[in-house]
Amino acid sequence: MNIFKKNGFYVMALVLVAGILAVSGIAGYVSGQKERGAENAVDFKDDGAGTALNAPASAETDTPIVDEMTGYNADLVQKILSMIENGSLALEDFEDEGSMNGQSGQNVSQEASAEMADDAAGTEADAAVNAELDESDAEMAGSVINAGYQSGDPMTWPVRGEIVMDYSMDATTWYPTLQEYKCNPSILIQSEEGTDVAAAFEGTVTDVYNDVRLGNVVEMSLGNGYEASYGQLENVDVAVGDTISQGEVIGEVSQPTRYYSVEGSHLNFMLTQDGNPVDPLDYLD
Repeated sequence: MNIFKKNGFYVMALVLVAGILAVSGIAGYVSGQKERGAENAVDFKDDGAGTALNAPASAETDTPIVDEMTGYNADLVQKILSMIENGSLALEDFEDEGSMNGQSGQNVSQEASAEMADDAAGTEADAAVNAELDESDAEMAGSVINAGYQSGDPMTWPVRGEIVMDYSMDATTWYPTLQEYKCNPSILIQSEEGTDVAAAFEGTVTDVYNDVRLGNVVEMSLGNGYEASYGQLENVDVAVGDTISQGEVIGEVSQPTRYYSVEGSHLNFMLTQDGNPVDPLDYLD
């Protein structure tokens, strides 16, 4: 009994010690956990602050610096300056490039100057051509206005033959085919069909046309207000603007129109001064 009691005391003491140790260990564990949690919180806070502080620097590192005033990349400029300081890049490189650009600009300027010179030459050439054309027109106009006929200059007969109807503007004359009396502003020179008709005087052809009464007609300006008209023609060999010499063939006598069928084949020759008919016999030699 005493032994049991004695043994029981030891057992209780052992259990009590174990309990104390257990409680002490749990308390120490809990305290250690709290301390580690506080430390972790502090570390996390510091890390967050460090991240926030480093963010601008990182942004500055990742984003190229651009000069707001000029738009140039400051990092690139700094890098170029560093390369120049290190000797890996020389200012002559930029000078060469500038000289090349200058030479290119000079070439472009020379090409532009050459083009302008070509244009100027073309303009001068066009002006020369226009001047020649104007001179040619002036010569033609002069040949029409100043062909050279002067009152009293002899005219040659365009064809040789009898006068079948005289000039008559002061009195009427008989027209056999029309069976009526009319004034006649020309002369009718009898000639065989196909006979050559020559210019009575030099001049310029002003008109070539067909008339129902006179057939094919050639009109010429002799100058100084004189004009000659040749009617009843065929095989006309001149055109408006042609300069004709005295005696040059301008066509042939044709078959007469129905208005002159009775009169037979002939040349209708009319001469005017300032638009008014004159007697051709006063001028023909």
